[in-house]
Amino acid sequence: MGLVTNDWKIDVLIAVSSLCVFLYYKIKSTYSYFEKRNIKYVKPTFLLGSTPDGALFRKHVAESWDRIYKNLENEKYVGIYHGILPMLMIRDPEYINDVLKTSFEHFPDRIFLVDGETNPLDQHLFFIKGNKWRYLRSKLSPLFSQVKLKWMYEEIENCASIFDGCMNELADGKDIDMKELLARCTTDVIASCAFGVEPQSLKDPNSEFRQIGKDFFDPNKINMLLTLLRLSIPRILLWLKIKTVTTKIRNFFLNTTQEILHQRRSTGIVRKDFVHLLLELKEKGTVQIDTTEVEKHETHVESTKENIELSDTLLAAQSFVFFVAGFETTSTTLYFTFYLLAKHKEIQERARKEVQEVKAKYGQFTFDSLKKLKFLNNCVSEALRLYPSVPILIRECAKDYTLPDGTFIEKGLNILIPNLSLHRDPKYFPEPLEFKPDRFENPPANGTYLPFGDGPRICIGKRFAEAVVTTILARSLDKYEFDLSPMDKREDVIQLNPRIITASPLHGLLLRINKLNCSS
Repeated sequence: MGLVTNDWKIDVLIAVSSLCVFLYYKIKSTYSYFEKRNIKYVKPTFLLGSTPDGALFRKHVAESWDRIYKNLENEKYVGIYHGILPMLMIRDPEYINDVLKTSFEHFPDRIFLVDGETNPLDQHLFFIKGNKWRYLRSKLSPLFSQVKLKWMYEEIENCASIFDGCMNELADGKDIDMKELLARCTTDVIASCAFGVEPQSLKDPNSEFRQIGKDFFDPNKINMLLTLLRLSIPRILLWLKIKTVTTKIRNFFLNTTQEILHQRRSTGIVRKDFVHLLLELKEKGTVQIDTTEVEKHETHVESTKENIELSDTLLAAQSFVFFVAGFETTSTTLYFTFYLLAKHKEIQERARKEVQEVKAKYGQFTFDSLKKLKFLNNCVSEALRLYPSVPILIRECAKDYTLPDGTFIEKGLNILIPNLSLHRDPKYFPEPLEFKPDRFENPPANGTYLPFGDGPRICIGKRFAEAVVTTILARSLDKYEFDLSPMDKREDVIQLNPRIITASPLHGLLLRINKLNCSS
């Protein structure tokens, strides 16, 4: 009997050892990807890739890739590995513009893989590919037109007014970190404009919407591991059926969307918001998409048809991404901009003067008056240059492609575009670490400034985010003065939190807020 038991243990040991040896040589083979193709690359550390500090969350992944970007300044592109995943970092703006716009049909998708059964909320615009993305993008884009945004501006103003009341209580000259207040504000804006829900988070920090947002962006070990897997071994999420959000978050968005859709159907209430657009899509049931119809800009496209079921679950996924992508990036943009204006008082005064002149002309802040705040908008653009909410872009090569210099890129290779590094490159932005809004008096060169991406997959909510940010800043500058806390000793750029893929400060940004005597 003992002999049988030992034989079993030996068999398991041999099997495990064989698997480890197989995986070792498989990974070593993967690490020869660029060498076999005669493409210059950065040698990887086993399992950790070309940037171990980023893989181990010691530095923000965009900052770790920035080191490679700077060390290879004469290269148009270079091969790197994130974990065991090969990526081609494109450094040249002409090539970047080609990937994102001119040759978009070769790079239409992001690298994320979606298992709709295990992770129904992953079936959203940011992740999905192919015809489903093209169809939903074309149907959801009208919500963010100038006409629809102007209609929604009343909801934005309502939330901004509540935010102003909160600011009035905090304007006592004491140190304050505005991060949580701004997150509650943008949570209310999106909950109101997208779901038709009355603003709650500014009045109640423990509101359900705010708690869900906190849970999703909590930099805990599980979320960090999911981020690492998404970027380095995305297929493992499918193989192991790994859930990418908690049951609490999944049920909240599935149930909330279904309840609101049911309420709208039963009451007949019509609001020109995100939910109404989803309801119109839902009425179509199932649609058949013809490739030749959604890819009219492309040539030599074979006609293929695909049925897409417009289920409540699919629509809930769109609500989910609009919420989680919108409130966090918008609040962080405001967070950085307030800090930079406090740090550069002469720029703050110029922005305030412009704001008060526009208000005097229009009597109040309106959607149309936002366009007149040219310098303030330049301040936001400059804040996004220094601290882009999405500091990296990744695209997957969908079909074989040849770079302008003749280098062959085969289907399946992932393309990395280092936004943060481009934004801080002195070749494109002289004195790149200085806060200089006037540099946006002229538009940046193509492929050098990408806070919202570019091309057909540019951020669908770009105009919405800009309207929210400008409104909050304008109303705040009109009534309050912002100063740095004496505790803030930073002289260089703000270090990013390595545990979060978006750009967020590692340490809090303390300000002092005072009421203006001349405020109206």
